[in-house]
Amino acid sequence: MRVLMNKQFTILVVGFLICLLLPLNSSFADESAIPEAEIIVDGRPQKTKYLMRSGHILVPAFFLKHTGVNVNRNQQYRSVVFSFEENLYALPINKNFSDDYLGKVKKWVRFPLVTNTVEIDGDVYVPLVDLAKKFGMIVTYNPKLRRTEITTNIRSAKSSIRRGNPERKFVALTFDDGPDPHYTPQILDILKEKNVRATFFVMGKQVENYPNIMKRIFNEGHAFGNHTWNHPSFPRVMTEQIIEEINSTQTVIDRTIGRRSDLFRPPYGAITKADALLLEKMGMRTIMWTVDTLDWSGLSGDDILSIVHRDISPGGIILQHNFEPHREDARLLDGTVEALPRIIDELRAKGYRFVTIHTLLAN
Repeated sequence: MRVLMNKQFTILVVGFLICLLLPLNSSFADESAIPEAEIIVDGRPQKTKYLMRSGHILVPAFFLKHTGVNVNRNQQYRSVVFSFEENLYALPINKNFSDDYLGKVKKWVRFPLVTNTVEIDGDVYVPLVDLAKKFGMIVTYNPKLRRTEITTNIRSAKSSIRRGNPERKFVALTFDDGPDPHYTPQILDILKEKNVRATFFVMGKQVENYPNIMKRIFNEGHAFGNHTWNHPSFPRVMTEQIIEEINSTQTVIDRTIGRRSDLFRPPYGAITKADALLLEKMGMRTIMWTVDTLDWSGLSGDDILSIVHRDISPGGIILQHNFEPHREDARLLDGTVEALPRIIDELRAKGYRFVTIHTLLAN
């Protein structure tokens, strides 16, 4: 049985390598223009850069997060560590072996790799098939669709929340990236005048810089959620850094207003399977949106209002921003402030009721 399984795996790998060799020769000469390919992970397409080494495919270490695997860096041993549950696999850079911690027997064992792990422009590339095999995943090539597919054995987290009950005409206003001293007070003034409660997804460094504005958000009855400390893009961030981003933000919010939140919104709405599982383990609910106003791009109030009317529906979550302006974008969110009172008035005229995310989800 074991011999048969090894033969089957070899067949899968051969087909996989044929697929990825199509755009290249047996080696990759110009690493300044690293190619990209689309790999299907549990039915979902994921675009990634890749390298070929001695007929074997290497992908950026971060790509493995799409399979549900945690990825971290060990600076002391110059290695990348991949983990799930009790098993860890450390791949030293520029080496052709891995040091594997086998949780069931509680011991480290060294195993050879098909090719060296390499680092290019800060990205560590690792042999994909070797790692997939360690985690019990199946890598296949679909010749009919001409694509590579990975089937994992790691469950997915609960889906991110993108809307409330579609049977009730509730809508939630949300504002990301604050608090700031310019736009947040204007937004709070409008919400107070209109008697509307919103939800602010705040950044830890902004709360630290502007604690009094955070206190005002809380004291005026608005909800709040965690939006990390520095706004990194999760697919490009090590697992341990994500934990630190979330925990440090929770701490500064608690220190400022004596409360914490289980609401979380990932920067850019970007999240991998591993990130979603981590957030679930940390007790966070991941909140996305139904309506993206694109206000961050400098749209006018009229343009923002048009997007809201086009995309709104019962249970909708509207995404807007209140980030701190810099010299080059000093008036970038003027459209947000201009559109806000009109959004409230015109949606109320259509029968909508404005609520916080907590109220939206409770109904």
